[in-house]
Amino acid sequence: MLQFSRKARGVTLTELMVVLAVVAIVAAIASNRMTRARPRANLIGSTVELRALLHQARQQALVSGADVAVLVFPGVSGEIDSLGRVVVYQDGLFNFFNAASAVHFGAYDPIALGGAKDASGNFKGEVIETHDLPKGVVFGPATGMGASAALPAPFDTIPVTMECSFCAGAGAARRGAVVFDHRGRARFYGTDGPPLVVDGGSISLTAAEAQGTTPLVRMVAITATTGSLQSVNLD
Repeated sequence: MLQFSRKARGVTLTELMVVLAVVAIVAAIASNRMTRARPRANLIGSTVELRALLHQARQQALVSGADVAVLVFPGVSGEIDSLGRVVVYQDGLFNFFNAASAVHFGAYDPIALGGAKDASGNFKGEVIETHDLPKGVVFGPATGMGASAALPAPFDTIPVTMECSFCAGAGAARRGAVVFDHRGRARFYGTDGPPLVVDGGSISLTAAEAQGTTPLVRMVAITATTGSLQSVNLD
């Protein structure tokens, strides 16, 4: 009977190079997908956090009876090499938007922060929380949801064509505020003085990643009469 023996066959250098090349291509594709997915995830997370801050501020106003303001500073650099800071400020003295007050919105420093005391030396105006946008996420774009964009009722009278519909100023001085009162209603300010006469306000966030010709945009709208919130996606 004839018997055949099989000799062990090793891997050739060419075969090894082909395998390594395939692994490198797969790794590059996976890395590219992760890189593209990260800004989207950061944007979604930031929008959720922004909405949560607004909701918590409204709840704090309902519980405490004090005005609680969500201060928006689109052009301020935070502590994590990012651009855009949000400060939640409880205005127990009800004078934060009076330019004659020792601590007031028009001159408020979102980096140094600080609060205000009553006549007895107790802090009645104080920072509850701060939030910096993550790197790669900013307030924007400048046209918000788009020049011709509009929301369905009951948010249809709220402007959505800028990154912050109630903010005023430019650069690091640009700022705006949403203030919830003890009944949960919202007022909007771009500076000191009386509130803006508006039905509500909107804040847009965008990621620094191009998706063709359509930017990644998330927006939160707030009604004045009830302080209710609505999130909108554009991508």
